[in-house]
Amino acid sequence: MYPYRSLIITFLLLFSISVSSPVTLPINAADPIANAITFRLHIARAVGGIQAAYPGAQLHRIECTSTRGPLRTPLGLVDVRLFFANPSPVPDRRAILLSSRPRALEWGQWARPHYLPDPRPATELGLGDILTSDIMQVFRKMRQAGQDGAFRAVDVIKEEGMNEVWWQFQMSTRGQGWVWVGDESGRVEAEQDGRGSTNSI
Repeated sequence: MYPYRSLIITFLLLFSISVSSPVTLPINAADPIANAITFRLHIARAVGGIQAAYPGAQLHRIECTSTRGPLRTPLGLVDVRLFFANPSPVPDRRAILLSSRPRALEWGQWARPHYLPDPRPATELGLGDILTSDIMQVFRKMRQAGQDGAFRAVDVIKEEGMNEVWWQFQMSTRGQGWVWVGDESGRVEAEQDGRGSTNSI
């Protein structure tokens, strides 16, 4: 019985993520990028699909990496992992991972979700259901602030002490570690010389 139930849930989940979604994002009249079918919308659809199959699940971290080395545009960050907190009494089911299919070519190509022991540090607060900005918007903010280096990963997190969600670009430029961009504020902060101190830009 249980294997069949698992297969049915997985089918419904992947179907709900892949078909046309009723998800409606807040309109940003000043920036058409935010209203396109972009990274932000793919994430919102995936979150809706997971929450339909696993009621109570909450997105708490996004990790994106390049499968072909350092990049100069986020479009190549197609290895995406969504970590969800899951309110299960079973210890090994307290987190869910939804990741891109192997050799995915674009956003929104998801593999089957699976359970994890809770990977969330106690300091992580979760992201909510819908991001304010799209990855292309925060990328543009970073470039406008003069951060023009290549990067190989982006994490999206909110931790204790942070007043908003932050996008963290892992830079590949020698001597540079991370560049942070605020999801709501668009504020850019850069790590200095890879030593952990930051400059606001």
